[in-house]
Amino acid sequence: MENTFNLKKIMPIALGVVVFVLAFFATQHFLSSSEEDKALTEAALVEKAAEINQSCPKMVDEEKKLENVMSSPNNNFQFNYTLVNFSSTQASDDMGAIQEDLKSSIMSDLKNNPELELFKEKKTTLVYYYSDRDGNAIFDITITPDLYH
Repeated sequence: MENTFNLKKIMPIALGVVVFVLAFFATQHFLSSSEEDKALTEAALVEKAAEINQSCPKMVDEEKKLENVMSSPNNNFQFNYTLVNFSSTQASDDMGAIQEDLKSSIMSDLKNNPELELFKEKKTTLVYYYSDRDGNAIFDITITPDLYH
């Protein structure tokens, strides 16, 4: 019986083990980095909400009052507005036009307002929630990162 060491048979097995170990550690590294990034993003959004809420409620213009903002999981941030001159009991054929005007204004603000840079940097989904002067929900506008990047 010949008891020879066959390098040709062992090399593929050794290579497979090395590739598996490298893939395992690389996956662990990227997953932990992703979780750390998510936690940092959520912390930054919570901090931004607290900062904005210190000055709320405040009139933004003659039509809108920013009541408050809130950060929510999964990289979402909500602005809660009141349309102070609008009542949902009034029939409005212009609701679609109002929404489009507000969305256009939001998109312009995202492009030009440096205070919103954090949201663009973190690729945050922004929700603009609107109520009428009596506190009744009217509509919301959701702006996803693909709309502003």
